[in-house]
Amino acid sequence: MAFFSFSLIRDSFKYLSTNIEPNKKYYSKDIALQKELNNKNKRNFFVELTYESRTNITNLGKKLLICLPPKFGVGDAIEYGIAINSIIQCKKFYKIGIAFTSNHYYLFKEFFSFKDIYPIIISQDELNIYDTVFHITLEIKALKYQKYNRSNIAQEICDYFKVPLIDFKKQTGRVKKDNTKTISIFPISTSLVRSLPLYIVEAIIESFSSEYKIKIIFDNSDYSKYFFANIKNKNFTSVEPKNIESLILEISNTNFGIFIDSGPLHIAKCFNIHGVFVETSVASKILLSNSKNIIPVNNKYKSNYCNGPCGLVDIFSYENNVGCYETHKICFKDISSLKNKKKLQRWNKKENNSHLITNPVGCIKQIDVKNIIELIKHKIKEC
Repeated sequence: MAFFSFSLIRDSFKYLSTNIEPNKKYYSKDIALQKELNNKNKRNFFVELTYESRTNITNLGKKLLICLPPKFGVGDAIEYGIAINSIIQCKKFYKIGIAFTSNHYYLFKEFFSFKDIYPIIISQDELNIYDTVFHITLEIKALKYQKYNRSNIAQEICDYFKVPLIDFKKQTGRVKKDNTKTISIFPISTSLVRSLPLYIVEAIIESFSSEYKIKIIFDNSDYSKYFFANIKNKNFTSVEPKNIESLILEISNTNFGIFIDSGPLHIAKCFNIHGVFVETSVASKILLSNSKNIIPVNNKYKSNYCNGPCGLVDIFSYENNVGCYETHKICFKDISSLKNKKKLQRWNKKENNSHLITNPVGCIKQIDVKNIIELIKHKIKEC
């Protein structure tokens, strides 16, 4: 895991919107910044760069700096935020800071209204304010294998700090009149083992477009582009939020949603949105533990190597192939015993997972479309 310190011998420079001054020591986990500093060294920019070891704490002080991992998605950001909010509300610490929120700064600052946030870097002077530097995935063992066996992140953190998990809810905006008979579908995840296949979305459009307006929320991913280009039934409105603020606004105005395990689901729970969750690789009992308005279509898939939901967050590389537990013909215990797990994530996502768009993994193939349709018919009456 990237954790490094650096200082500029001379000259300052601006990285994203952050001013970095010379003759000061900074800490970061930003991989792109690390590469930028290495490149500047090659151009005689004079950067002292040191790879730091994360140190386990021996006891918790009263001024806590929570250091987040270098890369995580919107859903995880929401779960971290819910846990941190619970810790703050219990008033066990005099001060709590949050480091390395990266591109999720808006969520922590505006959505959760946290104060002391260090998105990309933290200076030595700022670090010295805190008596406990808490690297969250180092200290909480259950978070170590989240990519391969997902658990309830917010609950794991609260259990560690011995505080109750406090539900976090936001007020919804007034649902627009043209949204009151609208089904919003959020089919895209950062992983193809957690995304909806095209034929399921087409079945929903076919079943409900005569009575309801259908909206499909896309992003700028390759899967979204494939999805939009290949969907046959065009009786829907496409929406592509330009940033996290517009995505949150879209979700807050949703009347009824169809969700998979992705950022929009976690945001929707905070707004008490009604809808249906299609369970794929991560269990609904984990993802919907703080939601009463979203009901699951359960994954009951079974094979010799996994039972749905298996807990896998994304496909991984193993013996020069890319896939899931079933396609690799291994179990989670085989993964957890590997000494070098970094190799599992070393693969070209753009080139090596395209076949899974047209040929999904086993549990995705066997999703019960009729069950989804019937559950939507039943649940949407409440709205």
